[in-house]
Amino acid sequence: MSDASANLSLPLIQPSQAQKHVTHNEALLILDALAQLSVLSATTTAPPAEPATGDRYLLPSGATGAWSGQTATIAMWLGEAWTFLEPRAGWTTWVADTRAQLRFDGSAWQAEAADLQNLPMVGVNSAADAVNRLSVASAASLLTHEGAGHQLKINKASFGDTASLLFQDGWSGRAEMGLAGSDDFAVKVSADGFVFHTALTATGGSGSVQFPNGAEVSDPSGMGNGPVVAMPYIHSRGLNLVSNGLGSLTAPYNYPAGLTSDPVQTPDVQASFSHAGHASGWMQMTETIPINPNDIHEITCFLRQEAMPGDWSAHTHEDRHEHSLGLVCIDADGQEITPLHHARYKSGGTDSLTTLAVPLTPGDTQVVVSDASGWNDAESDPAKLGLRIDGYRDSHGRSYSFYSRFALAGAFSTTGVNNVSHVITLDAPLPGSMGNPDDASGIWPVGTQVANAVQGDAAKLIVSSAILSSSDQWHRAVGHIGGLDTSGTNAPGNFAPGTVAVRLAWSLNSSNQPGGTGGFPDTGAAQRVWIAGASFRPAPISALQSVTTGPAAGSKTIHVAKADVAGSQIQLQQAASEVVPI
Repeated sequence: MSDASANLSLPLIQPSQAQKHVTHNEALLILDALAQLSVLSATTTAPPAEPATGDRYLLPSGATGAWSGQTATIAMWLGEAWTFLEPRAGWTTWVADTRAQLRFDGSAWQAEAADLQNLPMVGVNSAADAVNRLSVASAASLLTHEGAGHQLKINKASFGDTASLLFQDGWSGRAEMGLAGSDDFAVKVSADGFVFHTALTATGGSGSVQFPNGAEVSDPSGMGNGPVVAMPYIHSRGLNLVSNGLGSLTAPYNYPAGLTSDPVQTPDVQASFSHAGHASGWMQMTETIPINPNDIHEITCFLRQEAMPGDWSAHTHEDRHEHSLGLVCIDADGQEITPLHHARYKSGGTDSLTTLAVPLTPGDTQVVVSDASGWNDAESDPAKLGLRIDGYRDSHGRSYSFYSRFALAGAFSTTGVNNVSHVITLDAPLPGSMGNPDDASGIWPVGTQVANAVQGDAAKLIVSSAILSSSDQWHRAVGHIGGLDTSGTNAPGNFAPGTVAVRLAWSLNSSNQPGGTGGFPDTGAAQRVWIAGASFRPAPISALQSVTTGPAAGSKTIHVAKADVAGSQIQLQQAASEVVPI
């Protein structure tokens, strides 16, 4: 018969053994030591000076004194001496000082790994829930490598789902980045957690980046704020001030809305842009071009009119229509300048420009001027019956002598002009919007410059009502503009006073009206006209000459270089617009 049990090596009472209680008590002490095994420490190397009965230690390598040579055993103090218990594979113990669970693998004690697979949720210093199955409340979270790189992966089930990082303020979303409802990477922001604005999108199929709400750069050295542009955009100007003038960009960028890009039908440039239908009205390019209005600029473009089937011989120009090329003048605050803001009526050659003889207050119905002899008392056209007060200053504080936003169209009737008393009676009281911003009551003082304002086309006509010499053929239109017009005549070759920038504009098929007009037929809503090669650039050899006498005094005459090939010379000649086939 064995003298010890098979698993815990408990001493067994032998037949006819004397003092059986000794063996029995020894077995109970060992059982007491090993059942629900827990040790005070697994790192203490020297026996404590005053151990308590029943204290247990798991002895590490290098133990000294009474523990020497007992590595990996369980040492238990029995009151008078230490007893050592040899562990067996599979034994586990709780270590009190490190709060660790150890398992003996047959040769050494190892930290017991918990089974953390497929846990329903985990909360670290925080409560997880059914939606947020992993919740961490901490000053920071660290995910690091184990020798090489490290990836954080966020996976979604299908294309229309979301895989993203959401940044919150007070549990309300403020920014999100990732795959939100598509496979394109997007960055979105929100001010309230409900309405999100897409700041950036990177297309998955091509890698191209879009800024749906625009992009701005700010540089304290003076570069200013504006769109971020790519090199193809910069190259699209060439030696020109018009972006995409030659159609080098992939879309009809900068050309008027509604035009169709055509890379096939072109005058040897990269693309043209077409309008189909009746009169287009004035169409502007989208970009504004800063200019020096004292310089002379050349404006060019190519035009092509589609031939329409049918017999049009009864009409002088057959199926061809009128087209105009012009510029819209822009002031320092980005506002369009129209004739109402600077053009003046001249009665019998006498300028209506004069001054107030009596203060003018909002609510007044009469304007008393120094001289009303130049005001319109004969022509009933409302476009020639406006009032302008030349006391305007822009947002920068600059004032202008011949440009004002204090302008009122159709302000009076011809019968309201008294050339004897120099009183203009208004059709309605002067509105508050026409008041003097520098006076609390809006009163304009005596001596303020005023004029009979005149309306007209919003665009400065560079090439006016041109009719191409033939259909289905490209023509080149060219004109010039330069110098400020202070004549009040809205001189077509000069910039309007107040101009600091311009936009190119066209009026296409203007004589193609439903039912026909002015001897021109109605060629239908499908007739197409193309424009291409839009250009606006400084004229290299040119000169301005001021007009000093007559109704046009204050305007400028433009002279540009003309080549005389036969005479082998270049001469300065007065500029004139032209449209010629190429």
